[in-house]
Order: sequence, then structure tokens, then C-alpha cells
Amino acid sequence: MKKNVLVLGSGGREHALCWKLSQSDKVQDLFCIPGNAGIQELALTDSSISPLDFPTIKQYAIQHHIALIVVGPEQMLVSGIKDFFEDSEIQVFGPDRHSAQLEGSKIFTKNFFSKFDIPTPSYKTFFSLDDALYHIHTHEEYPIVIKADGLASGKGVIIAHSEEDAVNSIKEMMEHKKFKSAGDKIIIEEYIDGPEVSYQIILDGNHFVELQVSQDFKKAYEQNKGPNTGGMGNLCPPSWADESILQQGKEEIIQKIVQYLPREGITFNGVLFTGMIMSKSGLKALEINVRFGDPELQTILPLLKTDLIDLIEATQNHSLHQLKLEWVKLYSTCVVLCSEGYPDQVLSLGHEIQGLKEAQAMDGILVFHAGTQLQNGKLVNQGGRVLNIVGLGKTPEEASTKAYDAIKKISFKGMRYRKDIA
Repeated sequence: MKKNVLVLGSGGREHALCWKLSQSDKVQDLFCIPGNAGIQELALTDSSISPLDFPTIKQYAIQHHIALIVVGPEQMLVSGIKDFFEDSEIQVFGPDRHSAQLEGSKIFTKNFFSKFDIPTPSYKTFFSLDDALYHIHTHEEYPIVIKADGLASGKGVIIAHSEEDAVNSIKEMMEHKKFKSAGDKIIIEEYIDGPEVSYQIILDGNHFVELQVSQDFKKAYEQNKGPNTGGMGNLCPPSWADESILQQGKEEIIQKIVQYLPREGITFNGVLFTGMIMSKSGLKALEINVRFGDPELQTILPLLKTDLIDLIEATQNHSLHQLKLEWVKLYSTCVVLCSEGYPDQVLSLGHEIQGLKEAQAMDGILVFHAGTQLQNGKLVNQGGRVLNIVGLGKTPEEASTKAYDAIKKISFKGMRYRKDIA
């Protein structure tokens, strides 16, 4: 039986979700709040509703006979949208508020790792500015990692290369409230120099299936320099992460997380995304997210043969152990095109985007919109991360080359991107 589906969010991840859902024979009509210019081609969008206005979303869902809500961003899950719809016939794909604290509080998750002997970089937690600064003044090894405890749109992680950097970063978080209340509490963590793995599973409370692993490129500039961002690109799967590396991550991190979550009173249903980093002693867990990665999903979904609705229904029906995911044997590379100034203050918005149709017409290319808008019939940049250009190939090199060849067709004032993804 076909169903009406509502996707919540406005970025490249949500465009990828709408793209995949639109291919399902089990979807009748597709809706998105608030959506973007690319999503408008696939779904009925409504930018007048705030994604955190749950009562209005519920009215909208009833009005449009929505049977399923697929949540993109983490803020809605941490704010309890699953709990809000609990007494409704409308199903929400994503964990409840109690489970979502795994992303809502980095301290909660780091303590969980420590409690159950899950490999993670060493760390200390701080609840006052004075204590954090005292620790820095007695610390000698740099760089170190400073993390805001709460949600900061992927920007709440700072790598400090000196005592001065560390002091300034801590004051920005705890004193000047750069990330508002998210920085009231912080973590100071051991720095590990290594590639990262995004390891996403779908968990139905008891069983899980693994998505393809991918490698995120978080730093703003080439050679992994500059501030952390929400993600400048992605490679799926990373060729350096061989079977033995992934098996270690599965046995020592993923399976332990799944095993011990119930000990914390968490029955997890939805996407559990563990960010890992390769250290000299193997993979270590950095954090947990409770939703699909962005831009990870933009590289993963093009490789997934299985109907996304089948995956979601199996999760909600607690029957994931009966589902076998099928994958296309290709590599996928995503390069994020950004506005000038991202990830700090975005300087230049409202500029027309040229060449998109030419890029989309190229073989092995997908384009997912992130920060775009239609103004007077013209497509313009309207956010920090603007477009996700995805190349598909038989090798990582082919996928990457295709993505960059497509980018040559595209332009808008202030456009920038990393030239070394994958």
C-alpha cells in the first residue's frame, strides 16, 4: 500500500532523501518542510513552517494524510519530535528524545564510551570557565581538541595548536557564548592525527544493518587545514579502510554500543552514526550522531539498491534481521560547494548559480541542493553549504574526477570548495 511521506529539513541530506524516496513504488505523494530549490522538483515544500514547530507540523501532516515522517537534522530529534507524535498514527523515523541525547550531549556519550570500555581518545570534562582555563595553563602537549557539549551544527569542535588558541576557543564557547548554551559545558580531548570513518548503522532496538562506511572531510581547506565545518566532502567507501580495520571497528565499537545502550535505559530505533578516527592502535570512537550524516548520505544513497521505505519499515517493525541490503559496486565522491566566508560568517548570498543543467547532464553525476533558493525565477545561493556534487565511478579516482569535471561547469559569485576530496 502506498503512503504519503514527509521529509523534514532543508539541506543536501534531505534532498538526497527525497531523491531516493521518490524512486520508491511505496510512496504516493512526497512532501518536505521547509525544503530547498532542488527538493521542490521532487516534493511539495512549505518554507513557512519552522521544523521545530511540532504542533503546526502535526496539523500539516494530518491535512496532507501523511503516514510517515523522515527526520533529517538532529535538532528535531533532540527536541523530541518522535515523542511528540508517539500517540499519533503518524510514524516518525528516528530515535526518541532519551536516545537522542547521544548526540545532544557529547559529555554523555564520551562517558558512555568510557564506562563500557569502548576505545575513544582520552578526555576531561569541564563545567566552569575557571576550571577549563586552569587545565589549559597546566597542559603542555599540543594540539588538543576542544568540544562544545551541545549541538553546534557541526562547528563546535576546535583544534587548538597552542595555549593561546585553547584559551581563546574556551572563552569563545564558555564566556562569549559563540554556540549559545551548547558551549556551557565542554570537553578537552586528546588530539589524534588520522583519517576519519563515518560508520552508520540502522538499529531497530535489537538488530542492526550496516550502511556503507564513508570518509568525511571536515576541515574547511585543502590538506585538512582550517576550522571544522559540517563537512566539505565525502568518499564512499574509503579504499584505505580494509576489512580488518572495519571488523575491528564493528567488534570493539559498534557491537559494544549496541550491547550496552539498554544498560543506560536506551532502546534505540533509527540511524546510529558513529564517527571514528584511525589511531596508531586502531579505530577510536569520537562521537555518536542519531541521524543520517551530511554529506555522508549523499554518497551512500546512490549506492543503495534497496528501497529506502523497505529499510525504514523493517526498522519500525523490528524486523531488520530479515532484511539484506543490496549495493551497487561503485565508488561515490561528494564535493561541497560553499559560499564565501563559510564556515564562519557567510559573506555573499543571493548570487545566481550558473551551469547547473550542464553539470547534471554529465554521465555519473548527481547534484543535491543544500543552501539554494529560487528568487524571481533564478536559482541563487542562500546558505553556507550550497550544492553537493556527487560523482560515481568504478574507482575512487574516477568518481572524484567526474565530480570535479562537473564542478567546472558551475559558478556563482564567491563559490569555493576543497580541491582535494578523495
